Amino acid sequence: MKIVAALACIIIAARVSLLQGVTAGIVLSLLLLPVWIVAMWRMRGGSAIVGLGGLAMISGLVLTDFFAGDHPTSDSMMQQNTFTLLGLLCGIGVVVWARTILGTAPTALWYGFGLSAGVVLHGVDTDNIWKFDLSVPATVVVLALCMLSRKLWLEVLALLLLGVVSALNDSRSAGSMLLVAAALVVWQAVSARLSKSSSTVRTLAVFGFTAVIGYSALQSFILEGWFGRAAAVRSEEQIAQSGSLILGGRPELGASSELIAANPFGLGSGTLANGIDLMIAKTGMARLNYDPNNGYVEKYMFGNGFEVHSMLGDLWIRFGLFGAALLIVLLVVVGLGTARQVAERQASGLTIFLTIQIFWDSLFAPFFSTSIATLILGVALVMVPRPQRSRSSAVDPDFVSFER
Repeated sequence: MKIVAALACIIIAARVSLLQGVTAGIVLSLLLLPVWIVAMWRMRGGSAIVGLGGLAMISGLVLTDFFAGDHPTSDSMMQQNTFTLLGLLCGIGVVVWARTILGTAPTALWYGFGLSAGVVLHGVDTDNIWKFDLSVPATVVVLALCMLSRKLWLEVLALLLLGVVSALNDSRSAGSMLLVAAALVVWQAVSARLSKSSSTVRTLAVFGFTAVIGYSALQSFILEGWFGRAAAVRSEEQIAQSGSLILGGRPELGASSELIAANPFGLGSGTLANGIDLMIAKTGMARLNYDPNNGYVEKYMFGNGFEVHSMLGDLWIRFGLFGAALLIVLLVVVGLGTARQVAERQASGLTIFLTIQIFWDSLFAPFFSTSIATLILGVALVMVPRPQRSRSSAVDPDFVSFER
């Protein structure tokens, strides 16, 4: 059974495409449905995730039909989007089940191997191999190995080195996340000597404070030219454009906020943008001092549906309120689960990094392979059993207390 669980993690993470939107991971998940659906049902939030996911897929189909009168539609895109969401739900279930068999660190390691295999199978982006291809697989594998070693100094060193490599390769957001994760791992060790535990609310406050300080520190380092003149110049231009490095680098936020305000119930998983949608989106982007009259907006963002470079925006627009609610529930599960582990001084650097990455992706990354992969692993690593059925948790002590 351990071999099956390990192979399942690899196949889910590798995202091998078979047909239009159907992956080998989805096929395997359907075969393993009897075991992982039980595992999910026993987890806090598991039934809500599965239920909202199903409703979101139905909502995407209904909304597409509703808007077919004044919008062009695409059956192939609707199929692609539906199977992508199904892959997320099935992936979380399978990895949660695998964790009950393998334990936390081995599950993360096998999943990391799957991510690495996916890079080999799908090819690499020659413009920036680290940022677009190697960063996430390498981070997962390295930090999973650190979890297995149970050495705090090695985990902190790995986080810092990965952060520097990311910053040097124009992955400023990843560098900030790794820096914050390293700080929180150190904080756990220091605070453990001062007190036994902390409250979840206090831990969330520490998360927020550390994130702000870490991001500000890295931004200062970049503007000072520590990571190259090109990165400094690009950052200065983005700040000058909108007054913020985040808004300057993510003008799609203006498009998503305007589109959601105009269509609060969503548009559908198979609906294509019309001229009015394009005008609304461009208006929102222009308010951030971004010139939207370019090929990027017409071809990438709205050339084949809606891509607003935000998981929340993508899910909301494609699957309506149920899609947005699904992501919010996933964020609550991840946030509270990680905060609990940090409060108990038991969170790994990988768990903390994934949590920060997931919250960042929810606003600033598209709902695609990389963000889905980190979301699956992050949710699966922090889910815990419902308290009334403690018998199942005895199978895997990782669900009760994270093993350092």
